[in-house]
Amino acid sequence: MNAELCARSIRELARRMLRSRGVIIQTPEHIDIDDSLSLKISDLAPSLYFGFEIKFHKKEQIIITNIGELGGQIGFPEPPETEVWIPVDLQVGFDELSLEVIRLAGAGYPGCVGCGGEDAELPWQETEIRKMFDLQ
Repeated sequence: MNAELCARSIRELARRMLRSRGVIIQTPEHIDIDDSLSLKISDLAPSLYFGFEIKFHKKEQIIITNIGELGGQIGFPEPPETEVWIPVDLQVGFDELSLEVIRLAGAGYPGCVGCGGEDAELPWQETEIRKMFDLQ
């Protein structure tokens, strides 16, 4: 797995989460999720009305459903190309995603210019990213 491509996908999903009106996280029960993540985001960016709903399921993947915005998935199998795909270990992927959401919220995203990362101003090209993934 190319670490830079994975980081780009994580940033894109984090941006989508912060642009949404709320997030539903479907996850296996063994994944450790910080219960205070929504509060941390609110403290960093009080203008964001942002909430999480966590639902447990038996699949070995984490599905991020954003209200008003496209979502994504951590783990396998590969989701539709409208969704950001992060093909990494579930706990590692979710931890990195959480850190990126906090970093972006602290920088003022989505109300800032240039703080969303170098690829934030360009249309997301999920199909092209997937072609570059080295999953062998």
